[in-house]
Amino acid sequence: MINEVKDLLKKHNITLAAHYYQKDEIFDIADLTGDSLELAKKTVNLKNPLIFCGVSFMGESAKILNPSIPVYMPKLASCSMARMAEEEKVKRDIETLKKENIDFIPICYVNSSAKIKAIVGELNGSICTSSSADKIIKWAIDQNKKVYFLPDKNLGTNMAKKLGLKSKVIGEDNWQEADIICFDGHCSVHQLFMPEHVEFYKEKYPDIKIVVHPECSPEVCEKADFIGSTSQILNYVKAHPNEKMAIGTEFNFVNRMKRDINPNIYILSSTKPECPSMNETTLKELYELLKAIDKEKPYNEIIVEENIAKNALKALNKMLEIVK
Repeated sequence: MINEVKDLLKKHNITLAAHYYQKDEIFDIADLTGDSLELAKKTVNLKNPLIFCGVSFMGESAKILNPSIPVYMPKLASCSMARMAEEEKVKRDIETLKKENIDFIPICYVNSSAKIKAIVGELNGSICTSSSADKIIKWAIDQNKKVYFLPDKNLGTNMAKKLGLKSKVIGEDNWQEADIICFDGHCSVHQLFMPEHVEFYKEKYPDIKIVVHPECSPEVCEKADFIGSTSQILNYVKAHPNEKMAIGTEFNFVNRMKRDINPNIYILSSTKPECPSMNETTLKELYELLKAIDKEKPYNEIIVEENIAKNALKALNKMLEIVK
């Protein structure tokens, strides 16, 4: 099946993009790989059709940034964090902020739907990724504004601590006093990592390095030796190929680094932290989509309404402008 997939990709001049959290069977044959920011940059200037293996918001972002090409996904997988940021909830938060006369800029994590990105764009806010969140937040704070950060409260809180700012989830006691006001969302995978997991590995291996993603809880991040985005974690592992590490992020990505870079890597959890949404995409589904394209009956093409795409693009371009 792998050879047939490769042949069909070549026949139709299709670029295959895969996020780091994809299964090895997908990731290992992809033309483009990376985290959200890397893939946004890599796909923005493509001229040929794109198949994006990830979750729906990634396919939407690729289409918004490069509307002239067809973008398909083998599986329209839905990120649980993105689903938490329902349009009505976000609008209610924004109305609450306005009623409190809070001068704010919305900063939206890329793990969000096109509709939410469009709301942020309309309010002259920016998208961010985990690798760019600190820069984007600093950009807003430098304008003497508060930040409404959504949807991941952990990323917002961890960036606040990194920048020496105060954060609160909207609705908490005295939330109006915070520099960063967070929406109450989280990642279903990164919440699996607990402080006791860090303590277990530190006790068992005193010299071990604890490496975590900033979507982990602040309690876990406080105990870590290194906190970074997916690509930043990869670069850290490459720079320390022989050190013992326990890593707190998605299983497929960590297991691949153990396979390819450093065999002294452990998963920082007592359960398998595999993203159910990312793992919905399989080689068989990729093959079925390619066969449909070959028969001129494609499906799962990403379409974004023009007005939504226009405003979401404003927010995405703001991110790319700040981090260039």
